[in-house]
Amino acid sequence: MIFWSTILHPEEILCYTATNLSTHESQYAFKFGLKFHMRSYQQLIDFLPPLSSFRNEASGMITSFRVNQPQIENSERPALVFLHGFNGSSKSWACQFSHFTSQTVIAIDAPGFGESQIFDGGMVAIADEVAALISSLVKGKAVIIGHSMGGMLAQVLGATHPDICQAIILSCTHKGRAQPVGSPLRAAEQERIREREVMDDASYGALRVGKMLSGKIDPQIMAFLAAVAGEIRVEGIRCGGFAMQYLDTSPFLDKITAPVAIFNGADDLVVKPDAAAALKAGLPQAHHWLLADVGHAPYCEDSASFNIAIEAFLDKVLADCLVK
Repeated sequence: MIFWSTILHPEEILCYTATNLSTHESQYAFKFGLKFHMRSYQQLIDFLPPLSSFRNEASGMITSFRVNQPQIENSERPALVFLHGFNGSSKSWACQFSHFTSQTVIAIDAPGFGESQIFDGGMVAIADEVAALISSLVKGKAVIIGHSMGGMLAQVLGATHPDICQAIILSCTHKGRAQPVGSPLRAAEQERIREREVMDDASYGALRVGKMLSGKIDPQIMAFLAAVAGEIRVEGIRCGGFAMQYLDTSPFLDKITAPVAIFNGADDLVVKPDAAAALKAGLPQAHHWLLADVGHAPYCEDSASFNIAIEAFLDKVLADCLVK
């Protein structure tokens, strides 16, 4: 498989996207690029589908999720499944719900996030729960898009449930922290828990986003990200923290058979270059996209470029399928 290393600058993709932007995005395109800009972050919240829940009959676990529409029969575009990061929830994907309106879009809450049940089973067991939910909504395979913590989950899902993965996109993620099982929760997560216990939602959300992003960010995007992060529960921090802490995806990577793309933000403060390089080394067949002028939340900082990168990768995947 050809290895792509693509740097996406907003001004360089104007010609590609003139007819691909949704009405919402084209109305608010920035002068020097295509950074998605809403008049109010409340418009993003209002665009979200309602929260639903799924009970896995085999395990009894309840997982919350959002879906825009049932799977379209004989659709040329596959269903998209989005897995959020440690500072997010299914709400994080509002810009994707507003863009991918002609295909099924599903966003899933990790254990302890949204209204998903608390679950300390580790990332492999979480992948089993997610696979059961996806199978209940999608006939055949879906495209899995995982960001940060969700990207680690997507790696495990691709290895353990290849039957549901048509393609995998890993956004701003790494292979996990590879700490011994049973070791105490990292000091960084313990500090998050202490902050969450004493801070109000707005203050906690602003704190987390401030540590995640750099540079000048549109105030409405900051407000949206902070509002989502401010809803995170202590239980989510604990569940997600342990799942990432004990994980090393290295043994899983060579078991992934679906096409893979890796998205990195050029200004990411969270996933350091060495961690990003280690993931790329473990997936030498993956296509690599470096998104310019964004940090650790490209799905929202510059949702137009992020969405266009998804579309371009899927076009490549679908074209390869036709050739085969």
